[in-house]
Amino acid sequence: MNLLLRWQNLIDSHIKSINDFLNLCEPIRFEYEKSKYQDNSDTFNVFRLISELYYRENFHSDIIRFFLDTNESHGQGKTFLVEFINMLRNTGQQIDSRYYQDASAIREEGKIDILIKSETSKHAIIIENKMNDAGDMPRQLPRYFDYVSPSYQIDSIVYLPLDYSKSPDMFDWTQEDKANVCPLLNIIPAYDKSRINLVDNWLMPIQASINDIDVLSTLRQYSKLIKLLNTNAMDIVILEKFYNEIKDVNNLKTAQSIRNMLNELPQFLARRIFDKYRNRCAPFSKVWIYNLKDAVFEGAEILGLYIKMDIWCSEEGYEILFYSPEDHQPDETVFNEILSKVKSLNGFRPVSEQKCRLTYNIDFSDEAGLISFIDNILLELQSVKYE
Repeated sequence: MNLLLRWQNLIDSHIKSINDFLNLCEPIRFEYEKSKYQDNSDTFNVFRLISELYYRENFHSDIIRFFLDTNESHGQGKTFLVEFINMLRNTGQQIDSRYYQDASAIREEGKIDILIKSETSKHAIIIENKMNDAGDMPRQLPRYFDYVSPSYQIDSIVYLPLDYSKSPDMFDWTQEDKANVCPLLNIIPAYDKSRINLVDNWLMPIQASINDIDVLSTLRQYSKLIKLLNTNAMDIVILEKFYNEIKDVNNLKTAQSIRNMLNELPQFLARRIFDKYRNRCAPFSKVWIYNLKDAVFEGAEILGLYIKMDIWCSEEGYEILFYSPEDHQPDETVFNEILSKVKSLNGFRPVSEQKCRLTYNIDFSDEAGLISFIDNILLELQSVKYE
């Protein structure tokens, strides 16, 4: 008796550790699912096709500068620049686009990724591109401020990471640096659905005003590229969070136990079906398990037609296959007659390019629904058999 009690306590303790770990990881799971469900179904992208450098900082700085420069060959004048300023204004920054009527966008002046400046109004916007997740150089943004501010009124210092998880490193900034830069600082992620971002609030809105098909196509392709890069970056961030949780030895062991149990779960589900129906499977002659996770109902003769039913088990749920095997020369007319008499098969769908085969899926959480289906179809098939 004491042995059974100790065994029960051991099981209860293990289950508790699993529940605690799952609760700990629930926010990480939510982020992971959110990342995976982002729409990246259209994988073709011309930028990835023509260049191996699409993930590098300079690649993106060159493209963004091209759009922002009012004199570039895109032929849209100051359209892109005005919309970019509108995006900054929507974050609360007070910037007058009239100061940028004749502005130019310059790469690497004073080592600044993109400097937008007007020689007429003497106003400027600094853009620091961090879409490749590079670290900050010592006093990077304060040095840019010091370079530009003697000659221009700086309206904004735009910090452009791939997503909002990255922000400027201020560890070596003086109090004067912070006083100069922070009021002008605007962190605009390239793509982040939770806040104003470069894709949704600059690249996408501007497409409505573009008539040039080549420019429009370029905008769309570049927007898709940023979304793809953002998804890849989010995967790394989420996995790092998960990694930090399982570095604890006990959490790692719990995670390994969960993985092993998930791997064995389909076998367990198939065994449950087998145990429940092995002695009451009529009109099938027997139930057996194929390949560890397929509960096979074998050997029913219905209206002279040989019928089988497989129930494939996985951590996703149950896939039911109702069919007449090819080696028993299935008759579609008889099979369809059976279908017309068995209401449990309503909602089943044909297996493509295979006759006399139907399939249906039941969620993992709905074992009661599966049992109800099996009970009902066994009764209905017996009724048809003995008509």
